[in-house]
Amino acid sequence: MVQAQVWGPGWNQRNIPAAETVTVSGTMVVAQGQPALKSGDVTYFVSGISQLIGFIDGLKEGAQVTFEGVATTSPSDKNIKFLRPSKLTINGKVYDLASPASPSSPPALPELPSNPVNPGTPRLYQYRLPGPMGPMMPRRR
Repeated sequence: MVQAQVWGPGWNQRNIPAAETVTVSGTMVVAQGQPALKSGDVTYFVSGISQLIGFIDGLKEGAQVTFEGVATTSPSDKNIKFLRPSKLTINGKVYDLASPASPSSPPALPELPSNPVNPGTPRLYQYRLPGPMGPMMPRRR
């Protein structure tokens, strides 16, 4: 039988700090090559924030922001925390970052246009492609 240590030498689940709900204000910085929030001596690595940069006006290095969410302290450095945000406030505007989809309510699918001849078939299937088998060739009967 082969066994491996999941957490490395000396690690077990008792060494993982408990998560806490926090509201943190600070400055957006680049830390270890990643966008992060600096508040006092503590650096918060914010989960998923890099996907929002460029889509939220003013969200860039040096911006003053406030996050609400669940934070976990790094076991190796008490000045580093990992934050899973639920709300972002920047320039007086509040953004809800909580997960929009849950297993009980799947996302709605867009309405596809229907084919007037066969209402159950999307229009995409009634087009013929150009080329040897396309509009240049007469239809076989």
